[in-house]
Amino acid sequence: MDILDLIKKDHNEVKALFKEFETMDPGATIARENLATKITEELVKHDEAEEQTLYRALTERLADSDDRVAVLEGYEEHAMASELIAKLKKTNAGDEDFIAKFKVLHEAVEHHIKEEEGKIHKIARDVLDREERNELGPRFEEAKQRVAV
Repeated sequence: MDILDLIKKDHNEVKALFKEFETMDPGATIARENLATKITEELVKHDEAEEQTLYRALTERLADSDDRVAVLEGYEEHAMASELIAKLKKTNAGDEDFIAKFKVLHEAVEHHIKEEEGKIHKIARDVLDREERNELGPRFEEAKQRVAV
């Protein structure tokens, strides 16, 4: 399966989980914490697998260019998300700042998804043919399975 389709599927799933989090009762601390953990674990798996497969394939192919910078920006956005996730793990789910941190993570992820599905996926379609993208799909799924969270 085309890696871009798999990535978009993951994006849609995590957006649905974020939406579910937003609708939760603020007093449902344990349920909110469990859902936040599920979301952050999925993000970590996704980001690391994406870097190991799609981003690596693109950076190997792209010389110094605006396209290469766009891919490198994606790496940086993943790093920022990892930092926010680390802060969340140190915050009690019942604290006010937990929700604030989680909202910032949500906004950062939404921004990243929009940029990635626009710029990065276009670059990938230009640089990788369908066969290459189909070969990367299973590698992406396997890499997600190997990520320890």
